[in-house]
Amino acid sequence: MACLSEILRIAWASIRANRLPMLVLWASIVSLAAAYWRMPCLADALEPVRLWQERGGALSAFATQFVFCGMLPALFLHAVREIRTEHPLVKCLLQSVWSGCWGIVYLWFYEVQGKMFGDGHTIATLVCKTAFDQFVWTPLLPVPLTSMFFLWMGSGFSFRQAVRTCRGGYFRRVMLPSLVSNWAVWIPAVAAVYAFPRSLQIFMLGLVSCLWTLVCLQLGKRAKDCSPEAS
Repeated sequence: MACLSEILRIAWASIRANRLPMLVLWASIVSLAAAYWRMPCLADALEPVRLWQERGGALSAFATQFVFCGMLPALFLHAVREIRTEHPLVKCLLQSVWSGCWGIVYLWFYEVQGKMFGDGHTIATLVCKTAFDQFVWTPLLPVPLTSMFFLWMGSGFSFRQAVRTCRGGYFRRVMLPSLVSNWAVWIPAVAAVYAFPRSLQIFMLGLVSCLWTLVCLQLGKRAKDCSPEAS
């Protein structure tokens, strides 16, 4: 019970710290989803993207996530000296390839969900897809694998150091609170992503992921600029 209380306490602190960017993210993606169906001009503007994603299949999914979730955040991280990490170019390439591979995985995952729940846009369909995404799929695969990947990169590409870091309750102290706090961000965002046609969902997922990553990196930069050491 005490363990659960600590996890929730850490997660709640993270949610409170990120409440403003969370609200901005929710408002942006929900407004975009609503506008897509109510404003034909927006649907027309996104039609080339939809066709490219539909015809390109796995290659388009890889390229979208390679750029949105890999290259753009990594280049931003490299450009801002205050938050630049060691081996930025290697990490940029690794993160981009990793994200691109996840684009292919999510393309497959969205196809599976389409077979399971259909491709409609009713409230019931959106709820089923979002719940399965966030409470079954995400804890089982994306969160553990992605956490280990970034832990490995942050450990100087040392598997031994990454394994050592995992000891002493790493999953309880870090991964579980992160999962709980991420639910607060991603449940509304993912529901909005599923409101788009399936051929646009990978693109929207990449766009939302990129925006969220850039916001978090910018917050990290500001926090460092405002720290006592920076004054």
